[in-house]
Amino acid sequence: MFFGLPLHPLVVHAAVVCLPLAALGTILMAFWPAAARRLWPAVLFVATIALVAVPLAISSGETLAATVGENELIETHEEQGELVLPFVIVLWLAALGLSLATRFIGHRGRSAASEEAVARPRWHAGAIIVLALLALVGGVGGTVAIVLAGHSGAQAVWTK
Repeated sequence: MFFGLPLHPLVVHAAVVCLPLAALGTILMAFWPAAARRLWPAVLFVATIALVAVPLAISSGETLAATVGENELIETHEEQGELVLPFVIVLWLAALGLSLATRFIGHRGRSAASEEAVARPRWHAGAIIVLALLALVGGVGGTVAIVLAGHSGAQAVWTK
């Protein structure tokens, strides 16, 4: 409880806001190098909040379910909520990898000036492709999973 309110709805809203925002930022970083150079600290920060908020939401939800009692709708919501965690982990890893690539290697577009300015390792392009795929899987999958979990949670609360 937090000021007399169950902690679960408060923590869930942090995850619901931060996960799609981190997904958008990470996907932008993967496909738009200019955005990556400017946004990586904020995107990594928001992705980290999402990474912390999702397990807290799961834990506080289990505590709330024990308090209010289990039923079929709550069990469905719990199952769908637990599906979000693998996606947010993948998204965070993509955000971290793209941030490190941007900060230390120089994730840049294909222009003559950038290729002369920074000698990138041969594996760099492949790593960026893998990180972009991780960003898409974690971002899109996580956003879909959290929307489905939120919908089932709303049904559990508002269905009599």
